[in-house]
Amino acid sequence: MSKPLIRVDREGRWYYGDREIIRKEIVRELFGLLDRDPQGRYWLRMGDEQQPLEVEDTVFLVEEVQREGEGFVVRLNDGTKEQLDLETFWMTPEGVPYCMVKGGRFPARFTRIAFYQLGQHASFDGLTYFIEVAGRRYILDRSEGSTPRENR
Repeated sequence: MSKPLIRVDREGRWYYGDREIIRKEIVRELFGLLDRDPQGRYWLRMGDEQQPLEVEDTVFLVEEVQREGEGFVVRLNDGTKEQLDLETFWMTPEGVPYCMVKGGRFPARFTRIAFYQLGQHASFDGLTYFIEVAGRRYILDRSEGSTPRENR
């Protein structure tokens, strides 16, 4: 298979070949064509046609976190907002925070500022940092693994 024509770098910038796609309306359209297969590969799909998408880390970035009622709302780099599902939160062994977005279909990496915004609501029990929402405790320090988990 040949190298994909379109790629997304670690910072969420889109490229066609070696040229950055800077027109926001084009990037918005590309977000609308996104799909991900069971193997975790990214595709741009339009009708019966599909084009592979090279993704350095993940397409979606969590750019902002706001407390709303009992939970949190995140703003993503595609301009949308959605409820943060803390059950899908995890951190890599290197300490990079992620969650699942878009109905659990895509991973999203937290920007540093967004993780700090979430961390402002965290508590520390002497062993780990956590956020309590509606009586449930969600662990934020998950550096020993790379999968979502919950501590009740």
